Amino acid sequence: MTDRPPGGAREEFVARPHASLRMAISLSVSLIAASLLGWQLTPLQIRALFTPLQIATLVFFVLLMVAIMLAVGLSIVRADERGLRFRNGVRRHEIPWADVKAFRFRPGDPWAFVLLRTELEQLPLMGIQRTDGQRAHDLVADLRARLEAAYRGRAS
Repeated sequence: MTDRPPGGAREEFVARPHASLRMAISLSVSLIAASLLGWQLTPLQIRALFTPLQIATLVFFVLLMVAIMLAVGLSIVRADERGLRFRNGVRRHEIPWADVKAFRFRPGDPWAFVLLRTELEQLPLMGIQRTDGQRAHDLVADLRARLEAAYRGRAS
């Protein structure tokens, strides 16, 4: 979660999905190992029938599946006194606290959401996922406290 140094000052908030990252890594390793094993167990006379383009296509799709799994597993949420910065897959967002209305994490939501005061009403925070259990709830509570502190700081 986040560490609080002595004196009460808060360090940067950083959240990553632990369970999803472990799953992405293990499935990626399994997929690559199974693909290599399957290729090695295929008889030579059958392997000879594959064209270089067909082999490249198979490799491309295996790498695409690995990239998608890792993109979800490597999502991250950061927060500091300026606002919220997060990456969902390959897309990055930077949102000042003034544009953040609230955080939502209802039962059944796969990940937390940030509710915005802009035309785009909400964005998922894929770095905080339900699969992390109580840790995910604690992270959302920390974000809510930081938002409240940012509002208090603006009001004074």
